Amino acid sequence: MTTPGLVRKQADKHYRERATYWGYPFAMNHNTDPQTPPASTPTPPRLTICRRWLESEPLVAPVAGLITGIILDSRWPIPLSVALLVFALSGLLLWQARRRDWLGYAAVFVAAMALGAARHDLGFRRIRADHVVRRCVSPVTPVRMVGTVLSPPRIAPIDTGQLQAFTQSPRTRMLVEAEQLAGVKGTIPVSGAVAVVVREPVLHVSAGDRVELFGHVYRPSSPENPGEWDWSLVGQRQGVLAGLSCGKAGNVRVLGESSPWARRLAVLRRQARHAMLDNTFRAEQPGAQLLAAMVLGQRSAVSPQLNDQFAAAGTVHYLSVSGAHVGMLASAVWLAGLVLGASRRACAAWVMIAITLYAVVTEPRPPILRAVLVGDLLCLAILLRRPVRSLNWLALAAIILLMVQPTQLFDPAFQLSFGTVTALLLLTPRLHETGRRLWHRALGRDDPLLMPEIQRLLNPRSLPRRSLETATRMVGAALTVTVGASLASLPLAAYHFQRIAPWGWFNNLLILPVVWVVEVLGLVKTAVAFILPPAAELLGAPLAWATELLVGLVERLARLPGTGMAVPRWPAWLALAAVGVMALWVIAHALRIDRRWILTVALAWSVLAAWRLAPPSPTNSCRVDVLAVGAGTACVIQLPDGRAILYDVGAIPPYNLNKWTVSPFLADRRIRRLEAAVISHADLDHCVGLLDVADQYPIRRVLAPPHMADDAKPYSLAVWVEAGMRARGVPWQSVVRGDRLTGTGDVTIEVLWPPPPAQLTIAKANDTAVVLRLSYAGWRVLLCGDIEELAQHHLLASADLKADVLLLPHHGSVEPTTEAFIQAVNPQYCIRSSGQRDAHTRNGLLPLIADRGYLNTADDGAISIHLAPGRLAVSANRPRPAVK
Repeated sequence: MTTPGLVRKQADKHYRERATYWGYPFAMNHNTDPQTPPASTPTPPRLTICRRWLESEPLVAPVAGLITGIILDSRWPIPLSVALLVFALSGLLLWQARRRDWLGYAAVFVAAMALGAARHDLGFRRIRADHVVRRCVSPVTPVRMVGTVLSPPRIAPIDTGQLQAFTQSPRTRMLVEAEQLAGVKGTIPVSGAVAVVVREPVLHVSAGDRVELFGHVYRPSSPENPGEWDWSLVGQRQGVLAGLSCGKAGNVRVLGESSPWARRLAVLRRQARHAMLDNTFRAEQPGAQLLAAMVLGQRSAVSPQLNDQFAAAGTVHYLSVSGAHVGMLASAVWLAGLVLGASRRACAAWVMIAITLYAVVTEPRPPILRAVLVGDLLCLAILLRRPVRSLNWLALAAIILLMVQPTQLFDPAFQLSFGTVTALLLLTPRLHETGRRLWHRALGRDDPLLMPEIQRLLNPRSLPRRSLETATRMVGAALTVTVGASLASLPLAAYHFQRIAPWGWFNNLLILPVVWVVEVLGLVKTAVAFILPPAAELLGAPLAWATELLVGLVERLARLPGTGMAVPRWPAWLALAAVGVMALWVIAHALRIDRRWILTVALAWSVLAAWRLAPPSPTNSCRVDVLAVGAGTACVIQLPDGRAILYDVGAIPPYNLNKWTVSPFLADRRIRRLEAAVISHADLDHCVGLLDVADQYPIRRVLAPPHMADDAKPYSLAVWVEAGMRARGVPWQSVVRGDRLTGTGDVTIEVLWPPPPAQLTIAKANDTAVVLRLSYAGWRVLLCGDIEELAQHHLLASADLKADVLLLPHHGSVEPTTEAFIQAVNPQYCIRSSGQRDAHTRNGLLPLIADRGYLNTADDGAISIHLAPGRLAVSANRPRPAVK
């Protein structure tokens, strides 16, 4: 029988549970006697609350110190002797901590910080004397290398963006531990991991094989363009300091097979893939790619198009097996155990076995290993009857991983994995409680006696009403989980990728049930296929339906307005400040921090973010950046008023120019839209990336020579580009000699070539290229496209070509008129956009420009031209080392 006293006790207990964060009650009197007011017991001081929390989560201080030490040593190198001295001195703090608790936590933090600095120094800066990178004496060195394959070879197509007609052979990537190196000076023993890239599929090599490779060894270079990924730093942090490029699969020869255990494991992985896909999909279908990535961790199976759709929808994390997938498997196994009546410890044991076997079957990638380690530690805590404090075990997993490889702290996947899980543990409960409170306030349930938990005691609900309330609670819990995970990942995504998904929380909420079904069905079908193949065939159709539903949902969600939004590059301090604001909100209720302080801090962060991420303010200078895109051209003109114009965007061989070069550059310069895109002519190396740029950045208009439309044939590149831009609603305009670009302010941009088609018949497409002359503050820049002898001859005869900076015609090729053309322009600087280094240039160009300033994107990276009143400056993003 329900009594008023019991109801009051239930209400008091419910309120106390809701007022409990971080594992301890802080705002409620434990005396449930209704005669004693809850406020009669004073709340503990803030320092006491923090101390109790640290006592309940003892590994938080060590992991915080370890992370701090790694960051400090990466920013300001700390000598190993200093780190060891600090570690020793922290023992004195521990001695004094017998009387003061805070000194104990401080001592542990300082000791862990010194340990982190020392571990980072040993793992990042110490290179063995026989390391293969010490043999990279020139940019590219031909060698024969013998080594052991460390990772399964990954075969993946080249991402060419929107361009699908010009296919290229897939490349094979693998990691090889070098043992011998043979070159012009003989054979020498070496060591070190080498990233190998073969420009063809390699099907005869497995992890563990001893191989002989013929190719060119090189040291990864620094970024060529502003905003690009620093792959040399990424490789160094992963312990990979050198690369090897092989042209043919025949240049990889197997000397000895891997161990029997490794071969059986490779066979098991192939059998698992076939078992999952049999009677489900063909290997080339998107559903097969999705299943291979989601269920078996074969990330390289995903096509660039499918990857971009998931990225735009904010659901790309489902394509890499990580904590979410391991959690789904664990939940399925745990649920099965509960249905069968197993105990909590038995369920933990089965989950531990299942996720460990899962890690063995899938590709050995860091996200999988991290997730399985965290899961195994949590299961171990249950088996050992230890308190299951998820944050504490998460900290232990981070400590283990960082001690093994401290530099993975800077890996975006590591940060997203641990950051998201931490948010689920700390941020999600706060979001859930806030949302619950607002929901009940909207329904008029402010009084604890009106809470559903109490009302169920007073007025038992009918089955439909109980079902509705249960569904509402489940939707609310799922909503807070997705919102919390999205909030935690947003600063990291903006910092690392300059791209956010505003609707990611909603998209994840929508597809989460389908993802769970696909993941569990895929695993069940794979397992059943080894035990009872006929039964597995029955699961093929449901798995295919669920997978097709998931692919279709993501395709539609990726087309929502605002998905995959490009944002300016966030500096590290802004991303950390965003995390700090969320952390302050999480602890505010526990530490009784006034709401006004939270609002003030959030407002201050918003002001700083608006200032830092705002479009460039007007200046008195004009800037032209010639990006390094290999054999191609891509120039960005920034006008004094902050607007930007794109001149050409292409490369040969084609690659996703926007994803890897243009978009990072525009994000670095805080450019969000383009006033115009000028396409000089319809060649791959000048326009292949235009559609990809238009998909991410608004373009007001496209300017091109009329010859592109006049000479275009059905299904040609010109027709494809123009039709694609018109389909996106971008006006397409023709420009000819004598035109001027409008809307450029104080900058004058003139079209010097080509003439109207009626005035001159031009046979070669290169000679129809748009030639622009930019004038500002008394300085001139001449952009020549790919014009050859005909166009140069007519320009010499009919135009004033004087300019201070010349973008050399046709990537620095030499025509009979080239010398006269350069003399007529008479530039102070000659810029060459090319994929050919000067050391390999044999066409006679260099003597023609010997007395002028000269830069080549192949050697110098992106080249920046600054025009300002009384000042002309030309600089390289990657200056060449001085010749001694």
